[in-house]
Amino acid sequence: MINIWFQIALQRNIVLRAFKLALIVGSILMLINHGDVMLNELSQKGFIEIIVIYFVPYCVSTYSSTEAICAIENKPSINKLMASFFIQKVYKLKDYVVTILHSR
Repeated sequence: MINIWFQIALQRNIVLRAFKLALIVGSILMLINHGDVMLNELSQKGFIEIIVIYFVPYCVSTYSSTEAICAIENKPSINKLMASFFIQKVYKLKDYVVTILHSR
């Protein structure tokens, strides 16, 4: 099921829309947060921060577009898929701990 969500998220139109939005919003945020540094010397930390600044709007756009398509096509939300995934893992962990405790 999570594969379906990622197939939608990787559709060409969603990737392009997210990329364009990340360029615009990321550039604005980068100028606000690091504009003065860009005129001087940019450190490695600053470079990583700038990459993250562009990555966040990309992720937000991808998430919102994919969730909208899932809602329209009546497909499960990633939130429900991840919650289900983690609940299954918690139950497996509980069973593992119970097994260990009973073996002592």
